[in-house]
Amino acid sequence: MQITIQDIVNQLAQQLRLHSDTAQLDAQVLVAYHLQHSRSWILAHPDATLSQEQTGIILRSAARLEAGEPLPYVLGHWEFYGLDFILTPDVMIPRPETELLVESAINWLRLHPQRRQVADVGTGSGCIGIAIAKHIPDAHLVLIDITPAALEVTRRNAENHGITHQVELLQGDLLAGLAEPLDLVCANLPYIPTNDLERLQVANHEPHLALDGGKSGIEVISRLLCEAQGRLIAGGILLLEIEASQGRVIQELALKFYPQSKVRIIQDLPGRDRCIEIERPTRIAHLCTPQEWLEQHTMEDFRDQSLAQNGFIHCSQPEQIIEVVHRYYRNYPEMVVLWIDPEKLVSEIRWEPSGDAFYPHVYGPINLDAIEATTPLHPGLDGTYSTI
Repeated sequence: MQITIQDIVNQLAQQLRLHSDTAQLDAQVLVAYHLQHSRSWILAHPDATLSQEQTGIILRSAARLEAGEPLPYVLGHWEFYGLDFILTPDVMIPRPETELLVESAINWLRLHPQRRQVADVGTGSGCIGIAIAKHIPDAHLVLIDITPAALEVTRRNAENHGITHQVELLQGDLLAGLAEPLDLVCANLPYIPTNDLERLQVANHEPHLALDGGKSGIEVISRLLCEAQGRLIAGGILLLEIEASQGRVIQELALKFYPQSKVRIIQDLPGRDRCIEIERPTRIAHLCTPQEWLEQHTMEDFRDQSLAQNGFIHCSQPEQIIEVVHRYYRNYPEMVVLWIDPEKLVSEIRWEPSGDAFYPHVYGPINLDAIEATTPLHPGLDGTYSTI
């Protein structure tokens, strides 16, 4: 007796009912995959018959599902953001909720056509970065993961989607070893507290390294917030997926690292906190003494000694000012912050490394109409600068 598609789907659905809330759907997807047809074709041809070999292959895959192995690992691929991705147990299974992060990134890049340097941190299968690359064909992305096995999956997916010319693969821990400034940082990092993992079914099959967020659940996220300070340039954004209960905690943490930035929580359609967006101020700053400002604010442009000596004027991002003043102007009784609009600058800005961070260097004088405002900076009673 030959087995029909309807027969095998009904049999599998019955077998999987104790293991899946979507047993009927799982059965249809599994049969469609092995018959190399779409699910809609399977539904439209319930009386089509299977060979003995096809039946055996399908039943062996069903046995893996009954043993608890997730369907995407059994199939070896999964859809995300309308694209098909190769999967192995070395990487997490893409979830629909992560598409909100991708959509937010794509929308921001479309609104900022000059911003094209992107990093996908903890890339796994590469689904986030590759989806962005497919929709923003002139973007350059660095896809970063700590494990070689995950990056091999990323490489295969990048090749399958024809975007290898847009991406660079980097093995590393978060942003360590990244030698370029960034306009956009995306990350879906581990956010499950360590003690909660053992109670979750997901931990039985998906890589622990991609799930374990440390004791608090936000330890890896906190490290990225710290490291991105030195990589994310003025006007850039950081997009993080979060667990729904972590919104306010991570928002407060982000404001400590980025006190001058806009930090907002993005909610999904059911109204749950799903992403954090950190947008850095577009303006940059230059520190000078009151005397220097008095001497030059009536000139056509601003020049300082470093322009003559080094060929550029050293500037900072707002969050870098206190560090810079302590490093170079610790014994000065007063400083002045010049707030500069980069878009009005006539001279070229280059983002260049100094230590673990990138700073904006202005290669030429600063035209005065690019200086939006000035702020006096005074040390506290203990002689240290602490606030702007």
